[in-house]
Amino acid sequence: MCLITLSYRQHPDFPFILVANRDEFYARPTGDMQFWQDNSGILAGQDLEHQGSWLGLNTRGCFSAVTNYRKLNKHHTDQSNNKFLRSRGDLVRSALQSNNTSSAFLEQLETTKHQYGLYNLLNADRTGVYFSSNHGDKCRALRPGLYGLCNASLDTPWPKLRSAKQQLEALLTTDKIDIDQLKALASDRSVVEDKLLPNTGISMAWEKSLSAEFIALESYGTRAKTIILQHHDGNTLVCEQRYNQYGFVSESVFALDLTVFGSARDKFT
Repeated sequence: MCLITLSYRQHPDFPFILVANRDEFYARPTGDMQFWQDNSGILAGQDLEHQGSWLGLNTRGCFSAVTNYRKLNKHHTDQSNNKFLRSRGDLVRSALQSNNTSSAFLEQLETTKHQYGLYNLLNADRTGVYFSSNHGDKCRALRPGLYGLCNASLDTPWPKLRSAKQQLEALLTTDKIDIDQLKALASDRSVVEDKLLPNTGISMAWEKSLSAEFIALESYGTRAKTIILQHHDGNTLVCEQRYNQYGFVSESVFALDLTVFGSARDKFT
């Protein structure tokens, strides 16, 4: 997962709204979002190489999503392809399989987070919405607000992240929000000017290609867009749109009745 925008308690009807793009090589085998055969309580896509996921929910009312943290330079070696590290997709699978609260799961994760490549992790359940990582940021509960996450720390102002957040923010001011409106967000394929590009240690050509909200390269691109729209009564719509190098492929929509994410965390209201 490489671009996530999240509205948490910013709309009177929908306390949790998420739009997320997953960028990946087209050749990497992937299972569509569905209820898993080995755990029918989990709704998620699946990385068929390592059996983990980038984003999912479970029927107990837990949400989890992961992005990688892109940092390559002479002082910090790339962990993304280290065969001795555990797959980041295991984080989402483990979170959704856990019987603990999100905060308890993340507390336990502190002792093993070094075993993974650099990551950012969003988790949510009735106790709150949480952000954690293994590259310096402390695990924390999020206050109500509008957030964005890509391949740097939470709310790092990369151009595509600022743009995607602005799109969601504008939609929050309208009288009606629905899945179709959210599908249109984070869809800009424009790359940014060289002077605005972040420097994460990869080539400038690759940096520029990855600067679009929606990536469509020959072998790599936005493979899925996932939308979560949760009403304050717990009715939650989840939509996954799937793409390949030729364009849109298919979509699935699921309706769940869940405990509202963050409903038990009253001190921030």
